[in-house]
Amino acid sequence: MKISQRLQQINRMVGPGYDHIWDCCCDHGLLGMLLLQRNAAPKVHFVDCVAPLMQQLSLELARFFPLQPISNPQNATEQTTTEQTANLQSEWQVHCLDVAALPLAQYGKQAKHLVIIAGVGGELLVELVRSIVANQQSQSDAHSGNDSSNHDLSQGARQLEFILCPVHHNYHVRSALAELGLSLKDEYLLEENQRFYEILHLTQANTSSKTNASSKTAEAVVPLSATGSIMWQGLDADKTRQAKRYLDQTIGHYQRIPEQRMPNKPQIVAAYQHILQQLNC
Repeated sequence: MKISQRLQQINRMVGPGYDHIWDCCCDHGLLGMLLLQRNAAPKVHFVDCVAPLMQQLSLELARFFPLQPISNPQNATEQTTTEQTANLQSEWQVHCLDVAALPLAQYGKQAKHLVIIAGVGGELLVELVRSIVANQQSQSDAHSGNDSSNHDLSQGARQLEFILCPVHHNYHVRSALAELGLSLKDEYLLEENQRFYEILHLTQANTSSKTNASSKTAEAVVPLSATGSIMWQGLDADKTRQAKRYLDQTIGHYQRIPEQRMPNKPQIVAAYQHILQQLNC
């Protein structure tokens, strides 16, 4: 089956160092299979709430990746990333459940998780991430004895990252996720089949000791902008033309929305117009 450019780009944005990668609602598990092929993490999880889809996926995984799947995840919670990576091949597990209810706590508080959600509308994506963050936070508080006075968000939550590709409402998605305290590690603008996609790599690590927005190294963490930052920088001529088309399209979209439906419309349009002016310089 042909792999879309969008999934290939997400695959490229997944670096090393994760204990668990969660492929959520990502085109019948195609992304997770790419990750399994290159042993991107000790464990790759496939998540969807549609039972027939997950049953079929389980059969395909058993056929193409016949490594024994995880039968009891709690048995492996004490194994370190180094020990697991020494096994060379990734394990997989299929979960038929709501993405909002990912069982991250089952794998120990030291495990580093990457949750990938693509192909989902903006409003639903925000709700899913909000639920995952809230569940992870409550689990972290429970491990620390519910002592909120000593709670450090960046320390307690730094083991959780996201790669997200919303289908619509990118400004709303970015604004809402910034309010949740998520910071930006990387972002990418992609055009495929005459549609544009913004791909965001986010973390709960704080930005106080990190590098500026012009850096795109794995260590760079910057505030999450509602209109984008990294993806407008260092563009060649072709990428600049692509970015201008996207900005023109986005500005036109917001200009067509009646202001009574969106009171902050002038602010949004002005923000995108400012980026377009910078690219025209």
